[in-house]
Amino acid sequence: MGKGDRRDRNLEQAVLTRLDSISDVEYVGLSDVQAFEDNRFQAVIIYYVADSVGNRIERNARVTANDDCSEVFAWEDLDSNVLGETKRMISGKLEEKGIDMDGSLIDALLELKKQ
Repeated sequence: MGKGDRRDRNLEQAVLTRLDSISDVEYVGLSDVQAFEDNRFQAVIIYYVADSVGNRIERNARVTANDDCSEVFAWEDLDSNVLGETKRMISGKLEEKGIDMDGSLIDALLELKKQ
């Protein structure tokens, strides 16, 4: 297992542990990743939570952790939708080229990554 895979798995565990009181939490992945010289790592975590009727709602948090992300030092909830904004941007660019596509292809790629 590579360093990036280990970080991703450790952060997934951290998200699920931190949010264990919320049902139907689904870890999606990372964005805006930064590694610092003092063996700290910072990233925006993307995850879904389910609302009262079962719809998935994207949430983001900025997490600061040690190098392999086995220990989280700071967690800051963000008021953003990184994945949703990315889907809109990609769909818009493809639409400009005459390709009509929604965000479902990105969702399918994320599912493949999990497997």
